[in-house]
Amino acid sequence: MEIRKTAHPNISVLRPRQDGVAKANRTQSDYVAKVHQRRLILIGALFAIVILIFGSQILLSQRTYSQTNNQIEIGQQKLQKQKATEKDLNIQIGQLQNTNYLEKYVRDKYMYSKPGEQVYNLPINDTSVQK
Repeated sequence: MEIRKTAHPNISVLRPRQDGVAKANRTQSDYVAKVHQRRLILIGALFAIVILIFGSQILLSQRTYSQTNNQIEIGQQKLQKQKATEKDLNIQIGQLQNTNYLEKYVRDKYMYSKPGEQVYNLPINDTSVQK
């Protein structure tokens, strides 16, 4: 044990005597601990960067997937409307092939009449128009 004097003459501190080998071992173990700590921090930082990159890629692909699904939905709705319009037009084409319907349509729409025929326009019986 080594006795070390302090500023006060009556008090002395007892400390174990340190060998050079023990001191070297302690400094080396401190150095190894610091190296391990630095490596751990570096590995943690790299892991965090990788997680951020992959996380952002997942979010971007999820957003793209969602937008694509929305576009598909909108396209399907437009397609259904077009199919309904096509169906109505095909019905109208079929009716226009019928001569009786065609004559009636032309008379109503364009106010045509057969030679010698008199056309009368009668008022519509609607209560909202009379008020």
